[in-house]
Amino acid sequence: MSIESSGSREPQNGNCNDAEAETATQKTIHLLKEDYCKRLKGKVAELGESELTYDGTVMIYQKKKCAFVKTEKNYLLVRNLELKVGVELITASDEIKKNVAADILQNDALVLALKAVVKTAKDAKAKFGELREAAGKLDGCRKDSCSAVQMKILGCSEGDDCNDNNKQEESSRRPDPCRNVCQILDDLITIPDSLSQDIDIIFNSAAEIVGIQSFSNIKSLEKFQQDFATNAKAFDDLIQAQMTSGGLSLKKAQEDFVLSTKTATQSGYALYNKRNEVGTLDETKDYLCHHECKCIAGCGCDGEKGEDDNRLKKCKCDICDICKEVTEVYSCENPSDNSSCD
Repeated sequence: MSIESSGSREPQNGNCNDAEAETATQKTIHLLKEDYCKRLKGKVAELGESELTYDGTVMIYQKKKCAFVKTEKNYLLVRNLELKVGVELITASDEIKKNVAADILQNDALVLALKAVVKTAKDAKAKFGELREAAGKLDGCRKDSCSAVQMKILGCSEGDDCNDNNKQEESSRRPDPCRNVCQILDDLITIPDSLSQDIDIIFNSAAEIVGIQSFSNIKSLEKFQQDFATNAKAFDDLIQAQMTSGGLSLKKAQEDFVLSTKTATQSGYALYNKRNEVGTLDETKDYLCHHECKCIAGCGCDGEKGEDDNRLKKCKCDICDICKEVTEVYSCENPSDNSSCD
């Protein structure tokens, strides 16, 4: 008899053919059979419940496993983003801040130096202007007729004497500091003009460099760096917040997954135990409803060929009669209509 069919028919008073028990043994056996039938029905119902519970726990286990895997994947994605981008971004922001601060300091120093150069060039230009004016006055004084005698004495003017010997004699009488006086006078008159042109170029170049430096506006990098640092920190804070939230979600998903694993394992063992209980009751029920007394087979009491007659044959046959009666008590079959529990 299968487990499913065990509850298809409920015996009355433990008797399959609805006959009243005649002996105490029959009553006892009928009560035992009835108890086993009821217990078997209950265990079959519990088995069905355990099977549904197990299927449900396995389904929950699969869902929790899937949720854990996806949550872990998302957490690892955010964590790797923080390690590969967030940390590098914040560190780069700090380094950019240092470089911008250093550039601003260097720019300030450069501006001060350029202003000093412009001021110095401007002062030099004024002084060279005065020098050029002095050179012009010196040239005018040298060419003045009132200075003709002095210039002749210095040898800067030939005068009316055409005798070379006299010129050499006059030159030899000049003191050493005055031997190149004419060349010195020429330099004092011509060089200031060249110096004035050079200082004009230097002054104009310095002024243009100051203008270019002011136009470059290096200090604007400070605002850019501050905005960059603010945005980088906001981005990193967002990643860290997501990583913290993801860590909590991952912990919760792991706890749920562990709990579902335990529950599925426990329900699996509970189902196994229920199947054992139902199987045990089913085997016991089959034994009670289909009992076969092997001790009466071939005893010779029913006319079949058996052992030779002896003085204990009557006693033996009496025992066989008892076995037949017990067999009828155990068996659910009705000799008249061949009905059974199945």
